[in-house]
Amino acid sequence: MLKVSIKKTWKEFRLKADFEIPHEKITALFGPSGSGKSSILRLISGLERADSGMIHKGEEVWYDESKTINIPPQRRSVGFVFQDFALFPHLTVERNVTYGIKEKKRLKEAKDLLSLAGLSGYERYYPAQLSGGQKQRVALIRALARRPDILLLDEPLSALDWETRRQLQEDLKRIIKQLQITTLYVTHDVTEVYKLADYVIVLESGKVIKRGTPEEIFMGRRLSTRIQIVGKVVDVESDSIMAAVTVMHEDQYFKTLIDTEEVRRLNLVIGDDVVIGAKSSDVILCKVLTETQDVLNNIQQIA
Repeated sequence: MLKVSIKKTWKEFRLKADFEIPHEKITALFGPSGSGKSSILRLISGLERADSGMIHKGEEVWYDESKTINIPPQRRSVGFVFQDFALFPHLTVERNVTYGIKEKKRLKEAKDLLSLAGLSGYERYYPAQLSGGQKQRVALIRALARRPDILLLDEPLSALDWETRRQLQEDLKRIIKQLQITTLYVTHDVTEVYKLADYVIVLESGKVIKRGTPEEIFMGRRLSTRIQIVGKVVDVESDSIMAAVTVMHEDQYFKTLIDTEEVRRLNLVIGDDVVIGAKSSDVILCKVLTETQDVLNNIQQIA
C-alpha cells in the first residue's frame, strides 16, 4: 500500500493531500483542472519535492521531510505514463520499450508485454508510423517493462478519439489486472472511472474532499442497486407518457422504459453518460454529470 501525506505551495496554490492507495487496485484521482491531480503524481514519482510530509510504499520510505529522506526518482519503483506519450522519436518500438533495461530476463519480459498489448509485428516501427492508440500502448508497456511497484497514469487516453479510447480502456484494465500492478489514474471522465477504477479519490482546490468506490462517490447511498450499467445514450424515443432510452455499454445495447417527464427532467440527449440501476423490479436511471464541477457539487450535496 502507498501512503501519502504531503503539503506543497506554488505561489497562489496550496496542495494538502492525505490518502492511501490500495495494493494491486486501480485508484482514480478525480477532480477539476487545477485541483492538483498531476502535481500529486509528480510528487509521488519524485519529479518534484513536497514542502513537508511523507510518502511511504509499504515499509519503504520514499520521502519524509522530518527525517530528511528524499529518494531520487530513479530509485523509486514507479512507472509514469504521460498524456502526450513521451516516446523517443528516433527509437523503434522495441528500443523505446527496452530503453534502460540491461537484464536479459527483463528484455524477454518486455517483448512478451508487446505481444500482450497487441503490438507483435510492430517492434521495428518508429513512433511516427504508429496511430495514437498504438503510441499509448507503447508508452504503457515501456512503463510496465520495469515492473514498477506503482503505476502512475496522467490522463493517458484523453487525447484519443472515443472509439480508440474505449478499446484502450479495455486493454488497459486487462493488462493492469493481469500483472496486478498498484495503479493511480488521473482522469476527468466519469464513465472511465466506472469502467477502470476500484477506488476513487476526489480532489478540489488542492484538498481531498471525498474517497470511496465509484458508486459511493457519484451515486451516493441513495442508489442501492443490485446491478449497475454505465454507458452512453444512443437513442431516445418518447411519446407523451413513456420514453424508450437505448444505452450502449461496451459493445452491447440496453433499452429501458422510463417516464417521459423523467427524461425531460434529466434533460437527456444522445451522447450523455448515464447509469442504469436495477433494484428488484424497479429500474433507476441517473444522468452522469459531464461537468466536473457539477459532479463535485452533487457529491457535496449527497454528503
